[in-house]
Amino acid sequence: MASGAPKKLSAAELATRRRNRRIVIFSLVGLLFIFIALNINARGHVPKGTSVEGVAIGGLSPDQAKKVLKDKLEPRLLRDVIITDGERQSRVDLQEAAVGLDLQATVDSATSLTGGNSLTRLFGKGGAVDPVFAVRETFLNKSINAVVKKLSHPVVEGGLAFSGNKVTGIKPKSGQVLTPEQVKVAIFSTAAARQRKVKVSLTSQQPQLTAEDVANAVSQLGKTVVSAPISIRLTGTGANPNEPVDQSIDVPIATLTPSFSTKVVDGKMQLVVDGPRALKAIQQDLGPTQQPAVDARFRIVKGKPTIVPSQDGQAVDVEQLSSAIAEAATQEGIRLANVTLKPQAATFTTADAKKLGIVEQISKFRQKFPYAPYRYQNIGQAAERINGTLLKPGEVFSMNNIVLERTPANGYTKGFVIKSGRLQEDLGGGVSTMATATWHAAFFAGLERIEQRAHSFYISRYQPGLEATVSWGQLDLKFRNDSPHGVFITAVRGTNFVTVTMYGTKRYDISAESGPHQDVKPFTQQTDASSPCTPQGGSEGFTIVVTRVFKIAGKEVKREPLTTKYNPAANITCKKPTPKATATPTASAKPAAKPTPKPTG
Repeated sequence: MASGAPKKLSAAELATRRRNRRIVIFSLVGLLFIFIALNINARGHVPKGTSVEGVAIGGLSPDQAKKVLKDKLEPRLLRDVIITDGERQSRVDLQEAAVGLDLQATVDSATSLTGGNSLTRLFGKGGAVDPVFAVRETFLNKSINAVVKKLSHPVVEGGLAFSGNKVTGIKPKSGQVLTPEQVKVAIFSTAAARQRKVKVSLTSQQPQLTAEDVANAVSQLGKTVVSAPISIRLTGTGANPNEPVDQSIDVPIATLTPSFSTKVVDGKMQLVVDGPRALKAIQQDLGPTQQPAVDARFRIVKGKPTIVPSQDGQAVDVEQLSSAIAEAATQEGIRLANVTLKPQAATFTTADAKKLGIVEQISKFRQKFPYAPYRYQNIGQAAERINGTLLKPGEVFSMNNIVLERTPANGYTKGFVIKSGRLQEDLGGGVSTMATATWHAAFFAGLERIEQRAHSFYISRYQPGLEATVSWGQLDLKFRNDSPHGVFITAVRGTNFVTVTMYGTKRYDISAESGPHQDVKPFTQQTDASSPCTPQGGSEGFTIVVTRVFKIAGKEVKREPLTTKYNPAANITCKKPTPKATATPTASAKPAAKPTPKPTG
């Protein structure tokens, strides 16, 4: 037989091989059936010995396990997580970070054969299981970034600081930083644990330049930059093609240095020019050569929307201006920055505006409010920002994004808001009146509801079930323009009212059908001796269904029920705490009691 030729097997040997293959196949199929059967059995209950963050759930049904975890673990998430580097610490409010326990996913992980030790799970034995969390990334990232900012010591790169015609060096410093991923791991490892503090290690970072490098840059690069004025030559076609622009201006270096800074690239220091800031500094000297483009916009004339036409223009290319000035400032001889005007087209043209079909009023609502200085101020700030809002088809209105965070810097003052079921003083009180008026207008315009919540308890000046409240970082008012046309919104605040009007192309006749008050719950009487204390009138709790009815040409085409549940609000009376007696009391005139104003929310 030739070498390498296949060996012929006897009939007995072939039969043996076939039998062995069948045994292997049947064994594998049998193991598969056992695995499936045990998996089904395991999913009927949590394996014995299973625990989540020290809470035993072994042997329980999934529903029982969820209840135990809800009772034992969820309260831990109400307490802050403390992240420390050993010297300083930062607190993470898990409610603000929107971190919650996903009970179903946690129990599924505990009962799955693919989680943890699969072999022990197969035979009904569990072990420690990590909790699964539900998060909202936007809020979580905000909390993570706050921790990173507080605990990190960022590296300080060496650089140059310019002031007038002088330059000084910025001393480089090493740093220690914390990464967002480290903070995320720390939060999730501690969120449901008994121990609320977790220690993290910071990573050292070294600057790219030495102090000697900075000293050399001051005497070389810095000295050159501030050595002389810069000439800027502006050329372009101009508004009139027959009269091209060719303009030169000499700019004192002190005019431009506020826009100068440095950065380190590949171990070398480079001059950086803030183009927009430099342009602003020389804007007056450029005269009328720049004609920025103007977008089309809407305005209301005699109750009807009209279009203010767009205009194309021409403007300095700020990126070119930035690089040209940077190049000129680093030259010792001729310091000339050549810049060209570039055509600037309107981004929203008259034709674009016409296509939106904003031709008529589609809804209007006026919400009254009891005058108070804080309401007048805060509602006015919110109305000013909402006024003139344009929603193109498909766009979502977000009240928080438009009216901004309620801070003094944004024009808001302190007033009364609802917190934990009580009226308390905080920034932005009264903005919910603006939210209510806006939601009413959106409701009757037939726009799609995305996010809308009523106050936790009922306030009598609002229509039950058809009001809205907002809270920065927690509650927003959102609705989508689900029509094929644009929607233009105006908002006007009076002394004791605010009116929101929406314009577009009317699609529906909208009406609201309000149901009865259901599940009515009485309010309680409370006396509060704490300080500060805000008195509060009581109101019943109830549930109400308001149905939005859509009609076209008198024919009903859709119904949308909206259910609102109000909690009862306690009637709170403020009582001054009794002062402690002193060993040697002295006689004094008893001051007249000052009446405490009773806010209405």
